[in-house]
Amino acid sequence: MIRTSTKLRNLLGQGLVVAPGCFDPLSARLAQLAGFDAAYLTGLGVEASQLGAPDLGLLSMSELVSHAARMTAAVEIPIIADIDTGFGGVLNIQRTIREMERAGVAGIHLEDQSLPKRCPLLAGRKIVSRTEALDRLKAALDARTDQDFLIIARSDADTISFDELVERCNLYLEAGADMVMPITISIEGQSYFSLSPGDQMSWIRQLCRSINGPIIGMGASPPIGYTAADMGEAGYALIMSSASALSAAANAMAALFREMKLTGTDAGFFAANPGPYHDPLELMRAVRLDEYLLAEQKYTPPTADPSTSGSILLDSHSNSQIFGKT
Repeated sequence: MIRTSTKLRNLLGQGLVVAPGCFDPLSARLAQLAGFDAAYLTGLGVEASQLGAPDLGLLSMSELVSHAARMTAAVEIPIIADIDTGFGGVLNIQRTIREMERAGVAGIHLEDQSLPKRCPLLAGRKIVSRTEALDRLKAALDARTDQDFLIIARSDADTISFDELVERCNLYLEAGADMVMPITISIEGQSYFSLSPGDQMSWIRQLCRSINGPIIGMGASPPIGYTAADMGEAGYALIMSSASALSAAANAMAALFREMKLTGTDAGFFAANPGPYHDPLELMRAVRLDEYLLAEQKYTPPTADPSTSGSILLDSHSNSQIFGKT
């Protein structure tokens, strides 16, 4: 069976790869069902969904590896994981790479922030020296046993200057990084998000012209009025909207809970937001119910009593009545 790391390499050889940010096995599964060829395991998404905590590097290596393994088991598409600073020194980084390979992840990105790390959206980011950053990267490269396993070097040197960001990315590529992730939250002292969409795209194009190798976007959605295709035309090899699915899920759950608290029922929410997954049976089908039941049938002899047969599926109407929906 072809490894997901090899699948990812092949995809990158064909053109722009769009890997939406996912935070658990269900979101990864839904991304695959939507037709995406890859997914991105977002650090913010994992910390928020698994710890109920902000993106401050609070997750441990073993927690992240365990979570990543469950995600890769749920899908056939490659998953790229955010491993922050690698969970310690160079030996910790090497162990993290080996554990991520064993978890079935197709690639990772490793950043040059100092500890404690911070989400780029927060003030107070600091970065290590070029020498330390290169040592981290070389340790990661030496640790991998699967040469298709993608190692992406992320740089937060936008906190210093645009030129420093570009120079570091080029140094990381020269050292053997497969791809770089330049963070551009700060553009010469200005917030990237304060710029007009046109100016954002101008900086993106300049960044891509200045870096001598493949680039993954920092996780922001394309500037308003632009699309993934425009990002590819500008020069990105891979893009992902890291928090879009997390934000959509949080908004939907918050709206549902408000409706239930105010009215005592979820009927109004589902009437206003129709979709296949208001039916728990359809949700189970999305996460391979039929596949699991077929596997069960292989080992479970048929029974004359339908109530004890694992192969019996309720129809949507019956299921809706069980769960109190109409």
